Amino acid sequence: MSDIIQRRAAITTQLYADPYNPHRHLERGLIHEQLGYADLASADAYRALSLLESVVDPDGCEFHARRRVSETDNTQETNDSDEDDDDDDDNAYTPTTQEEYDAIIGAVYVLLVRSLVTCGCYRDALEFCMRGKALLEETTSRDTDEVKTLNAQMQLIKEAYISRQRKLNKTVPDDVHIDASALNAQGLARRVLYPWNEHEPDRKSPETLHLLNERLKDVAPNCEVRAVALPALHAPDGDNNTDTNTPDEVSIQLGLFAKEDIAPGDILLRETSLLTATNRLHDDLCDACNAPLPDLASDHPPIACADCDDIIFCGQKCYDRAQTIYHGAVCGLMDNLESIGKDIPDPKDKADYLYLLLLGRAIAMAATQDVHPLDLPEIKYIWGDFHEFDATTFPAHDSQAEASGAALPFSFHLNILQPMRLLEEMELDPYAALPRYDTWVLNTLYAKFRGTASGRLSTWDGGPELCAVHPLWCLANHSCDPNVRWEWGGEITFRARGEEERAVWTKRSAGGEGEEPVTRRVGRGIRKDEEILNHYCDIGLDVKERREWARGALGGWCLCERCVWEADE
Repeated sequence: MSDIIQRRAAITTQLYADPYNPHRHLERGLIHEQLGYADLASADAYRALSLLESVVDPDGCEFHARRRVSETDNTQETNDSDEDDDDDDDNAYTPTTQEEYDAIIGAVYVLLVRSLVTCGCYRDALEFCMRGKALLEETTSRDTDEVKTLNAQMQLIKEAYISRQRKLNKTVPDDVHIDASALNAQGLARRVLYPWNEHEPDRKSPETLHLLNERLKDVAPNCEVRAVALPALHAPDGDNNTDTNTPDEVSIQLGLFAKEDIAPGDILLRETSLLTATNRLHDDLCDACNAPLPDLASDHPPIACADCDDIIFCGQKCYDRAQTIYHGAVCGLMDNLESIGKDIPDPKDKADYLYLLLLGRAIAMAATQDVHPLDLPEIKYIWGDFHEFDATTFPAHDSQAEASGAALPFSFHLNILQPMRLLEEMELDPYAALPRYDTWVLNTLYAKFRGTASGRLSTWDGGPELCAVHPLWCLANHSCDPNVRWEWGGEITFRARGEEERAVWTKRSAGGEGEEPVTRRVGRGIRKDEEILNHYCDIGLDVKERREWARGALGGWCLCERCVWEADE
């Protein structure tokens, strides 16, 4: 396995130096497939396909397939001192030929379709499979290996469609025509620390703990960060809805602890963040912190950006911070950016698009500050509930959605297509910018956001409409019997819960009839050295619903004391 990792490092170096070469993208995609990263393979394949399309439609493509010319191949005279930099750059590349296109287009379609099927993204896999088959059957023999492979993938897509329809108690003949709208667009990807990720700090080191505790002094002076052993969470076991943990398996993480007794109702943390997002178009919220805008007639009226339409800040402080933290990269470009991910009609899709908008804000922050996204202080120390890398537990072509580590929602549109659009609208080259915005980087950001972002539901359709990442707030671990409650309105606050606010533990009686309520309301606030426990789901739900709801954030079934007790029937 280490040999493949080394090969991946070598080809990635070559790809970053030669980003418009579709051969490089295809080569790395095949290596990602060998490693079991079907999601990364599909992104590589799509970038190769997009570049190759410029060969047959040069006027319709902004980025063109070409390869960098080596010094030994480049016989271009370079003595002309009047030649400008753009011409120098163009002379460093040679266009991809029709012959090269014909040689690899089939392999690119095969990798893209096969990878999307492996991830469970059947809807987009069907579209690309049909496109690839039509192209190859028109230009080559119907019996080529690529066509046979696409036919085999089409059969897998058809089987997935029939299986889903029959689960809905629908009678489906084996020769049924596939309705693309009934196929899953979203699948799953690994939720892991990539072996080549060099941006994750040692979160348990004394240096990291000191740094975070220094930051806490202004935000939560009565709290401190400590290392804590938590149950290691995994995906449930098939259809049994049981966890697959060994009894003593733990994960050493960070937690928030009280430095002194905190009375019920006392505020123990206040934190603002500019890593925010809203899916409401033209809303009356601050673009930076998402707080409600003050009245125009107030002593401190809102401030509008002179170069952007409808971008307004709640005050001078947010306006000034926005310019240096994120707005510099998008100022004057919001006409096109503002429509991405906004006013999503289906409430069940809103949360996914909010994460996309958080991704866009993180990209803007990284571009404005000229840093790698994973090194942003708002992101660097967040844990994404990652699983350990083990290629043997997730072999290539395994389409089982609950395979080990495959707990990160993944789709072609939100993980590949829309991020490329965000980069282009920010006037960043999605190919040349790969060293900072490669798909593995974006997946890592998504994993961190899904595990830590706070949100607010809409009052009119019940779907989520606001979200934010508060890097110190999210140090508090989850429990379905939390000892704090939080409020967010531009600033997020923790308050210690009183007796009447604590959860009621409930499970069936031993006889199986009725319910036997068990109350764990202590009403004493939080004691010194007690861990601060937040909640990632509605604690009023029953244990099965809570575990389903929180699984996306936790990366597995919740194993808090309450859940374990209530599930032990």
